[in-house]
Amino acid sequence: MTRSAVFLRQVETFLKHSEMAPSAFGKIVAGDPNFVFDLQKGRRPNVDLVDHAQRFMSRHERAKTRALKNRIVAARP
Repeated sequence: MTRSAVFLRQVETFLKHSEMAPSAFGKIVAGDPNFVFDLQKGRRPNVDLVDHAQRFMSRHERAKTRALKNRIVAARP
C-alpha cells in the first residue's frame, strides 16, 4: 500500500469516528474544501501537509477524549 493510500485511509477513519464532514476537514487542514475528495481521486499531498493533517487529527482526538473524561467526572455525584 502506498503512503498516499495509507494517509487516505487514516483521514477516512478519522472522518468516520469524528463525524466531521470531508469538506470541513479539507478547509481546516488544507484550506481546500475539496482536499479529501481530491485525495480519493489520487491527489498526492506533500509531506508537510500530511504532517499537518496528522497533527490536527491527533490533537482533535486528544481534545475529544479530554472532553469525554470531563463529562464523566462532572456527572459523578
